Amino acid sequence: MTTASLENTPENSPLVSTTDQLLALIESFIELGVLVHDNQGTVPSHTALTHKTNQVISQLSGLTASPYTFQYPIPVDVVSYIEDGRNPDIYTREFIEVTAKSNARLKGKMEGFAKLRDVLGGKLGEEFPEMKEVIEDIRRRTGGES
Repeated sequence: MTTASLENTPENSPLVSTTDQLLALIESFIELGVLVHDNQGTVPSHTALTHKTNQVISQLSGLTASPYTFQYPIPVDVVSYIEDGRNPDIYTREFIEVTAKSNARLKGKMEGFAKLRDVLGGKLGEEFPEMKEVIEDIRRRTGGES
């Protein structure tokens, strides 16, 4: 994602700022990886590695201290996905699929209980006519039709 793809409006300002910080951090991690890989054990190489490590720490601190970090928390599962080298978009897709399945299951349960309420209320009303008013009150308060 690039900041060019985000419209810099007041609503998107926190997102643009965080995106810029993350892009700089990713670039620093890439540079740090190159420095570690090409480290020759010399003093200049060690100095460059130390400087880049301090820069990464500073960028991480800046990202953590950002007020937007608390406004838009990143789930730990997403961080774990990224650490494992997986695409966070896959996490989002899987999360949506699991949530949709869970919602469908809960909807089915709700409809089943509503049907049970209606059938049981109807049968109780037939057997105990003196309770019909109470049964209708319960049905009305639990979202059923009178």
